[in-house]
Amino acid sequence: MKILKRLIIFLGIIFLAIVILLFTIFLIIKHIKAPELIEKEIEKELGINLSVKKLEFSPLLTRIRLEGITIHNPVGFDEKELAYIDSINLVWDPLQLFIYKKPNIYLVALDLKRLNIIKNAQGKVNLKELIPIKDVGAFGTDQAPFSFDVLVLSVQDVNYTEYAGGVKKTHKYPIGIKDQAFVNLKDENQLIKLIIYKAVQNTDIAKLINLTITPIVSNVSDALNAAWGTAKAGGRGAWEIATLPFKLIFGK
Repeated sequence: MKILKRLIIFLGIIFLAIVILLFTIFLIIKHIKAPELIEKEIEKELGINLSVKKLEFSPLLTRIRLEGITIHNPVGFDEKELAYIDSINLVWDPLQLFIYKKPNIYLVALDLKRLNIIKNAQGKVNLKELIPIKDVGAFGTDQAPFSFDVLVLSVQDVNYTEYAGGVKKTHKYPIGIKDQAFVNLKDENQLIKLIIYKAVQNTDIAKLINLTITPIVSNVSDALNAAWGTAKAGGRGAWEIATLPFKLIFGK
């Protein structure tokens, strides 16, 4: 019994130390320019230039929320905005950041308000200039990519603009995807490609720009979609959001 008590005390001390460490990291992050750091890291990893209006953390850093994300067009396009994302919610285990350097993301919920696909006068398409689209092997073997257990995706509109003969033509496609869930994305490439695929799937844009994207993940049951909708509507409760992957696995 004494050994058991000592073991319990020892584990309790370790747990307390971890909590203090995470809380300290949280306080440090709150006082640094976290959005700018994230912007630079994404640009470094994916070659995507973006800006973030707001960034929130839960006390133990298990949930991260980004709001007002603008993805900027690459060089060669007059329009500034490639896409606007209302919000991104991430649920993950921060300890994996120390163990594996890059964590496994249990859940990413992304609300894409608009995607602006542009074919300029030179025939270049902004989407094809992104690293994950033009280079399938964007991540080297020495890099540990993020992996995503569950993606919950919403897409509102896609705008297609083409400059033909010096004339600008724009067509708006209402997409209306709401809280569709997908599982088992192995890296950032798959995440971005799946989002683009779902955004243009029911339009003729892929043919117009000669874009071929074949996703290798499938969507899951409506039960999970509904569960995410309930959690989000209820104020994005950390427990409801964090347990969604387990509901998917165990069917509860």
